[in-house]
Amino acid sequence: IDRESLRECQNLEPGRSAFWSLKCPYRLMSPVPRLLDGQIEILDINDNTPNFNSPVITLSIPENTMVGMLFPIPAATDRDSGVNGVSSYELIVGPEAQDLFGLQVAEDQDEKQPQLIVMGKLDREQRDSYDLTIKVQDGGTPARASSALLRISILDTNDNAPKFEKLAYEAELPENSPMGHSVLQVKANDSDQGVNAEIDYSFHQASDTVRRLLHLDRSTGLITVQGPIDREDVGTLKFSVIAKDIGANPKIARTQVTIYMRDTNDNRPVIEIRRFGLVTHQGGVANISEDVPVETPVALVQVFDIDEGVNAAVNCVVAGDVPFQLKQVSDTGTDSKKKYFLQTTTSLDYESVKEYTIEIVAVDSGNPPLSSTNSLKVQVTDVNDNAPVFSQSLMEVVFPENNDINDLVMEVSATDANSGSNAQLHYSILPDPSARGVFSINPDSGQIQVNMVLDREQREHYDFHVIAVNKESHL
Repeated sequence: IDRESLRECQNLEPGRSAFWSLKCPYRLMSPVPRLLDGQIEILDINDNTPNFNSPVITLSIPENTMVGMLFPIPAATDRDSGVNGVSSYELIVGPEAQDLFGLQVAEDQDEKQPQLIVMGKLDREQRDSYDLTIKVQDGGTPARASSALLRISILDTNDNAPKFEKLAYEAELPENSPMGHSVLQVKANDSDQGVNAEIDYSFHQASDTVRRLLHLDRSTGLITVQGPIDREDVGTLKFSVIAKDIGANPKIARTQVTIYMRDTNDNRPVIEIRRFGLVTHQGGVANISEDVPVETPVALVQVFDIDEGVNAAVNCVVAGDVPFQLKQVSDTGTDSKKKYFLQTTTSLDYESVKEYTIEIVAVDSGNPPLSSTNSLKVQVTDVNDNAPVFSQSLMEVVFPENNDINDLVMEVSATDANSGSNAQLHYSILPDPSARGVFSINPDSGQIQVNMVLDREQREHYDFHVIAVNKESHL
């Protein structure tokens, strides 16, 4: 007879006796058989081993569990009863967990409830699971025992802040980079797990300029271009990025980001022409006297390029065949900013060339180079450096006698290569005793008139000199 397989013993409470009910027919001084109700007590022997419901028992314990906390372990069962039932539990712990876990058995009437007690501080980031052995033994003789693997899984709590891979990030960004261009990627790690390790990135202490020019992917930490990058407007961007986990009571980390704009040759040199010395400038025109000495400065030329490095190194020349050159002002300026005197290279002659258009060309050293031009109109002003000249050195005229007084004898004309008042002429007759009072000349027109009636028989010819002088110098 197997006590544990009898129907009457299936739901028997521990410690209760098991009886097998039966009915027996009998005849007692009667021809009619009768039934006798009877019970047979089935005595237990220790023929069953206590067992756990599963060979592997898993307990999940948060890593921030306080020391002394208890966690119930599913109890073992034994089909035997009484002293042959479950008697004791034992926790077998390896050296890695001997200071962390212990066993406590709570007794409630006839039941024994094993409980795992936390004895030390747990840290999932150091170790996320422990494999222990729990053993159960009955009280029979000889005793029976079995064991199960007790696997302790340490649950994560948000007890670690994210940590950036670098304390600070730096990158170079070429100006004029296209939209979406990758600048750099910040990366933080969180030793927690699950949502406690999921990181959200955001700008911190970032100016409006940073937020206008750059985009930060909140999930990946990738920084890309979202606005026009111009080094001449913004040379450096400095800001912070925060990494925040999304667990309960989120924790943050911060890193510094510096982005340097790398110059590209996108600006042409600038040429500024300014008045210098006594040379007058008006409306982009310089006026200079034709008698100035060679190497006289006409203007101050300043050339600069707002790029940097080789892209800003400028050279400047005067284009074309004109009597002007650029001479750099000594000990001033840099490769990207230079000053020159625009000066004459030869003597000027108003009568030869009255006006020059000087084209100044500046070229930077970028690849490819960029250039620009600016021009200055120079007007040469006249000085009285030329004497009047008659078309003929000797003039003869035949004039009739018996003329009327004030008759026109002839008209003389001289020219002057000067201009303006320097070319206005004044005519006169040099004093000559033989012609004194006989002739007169209009000082402006050069018309010669006779002042008396001529008589060939008294005198048949007259010689005299006419001079022309310009009114400014009376040469």
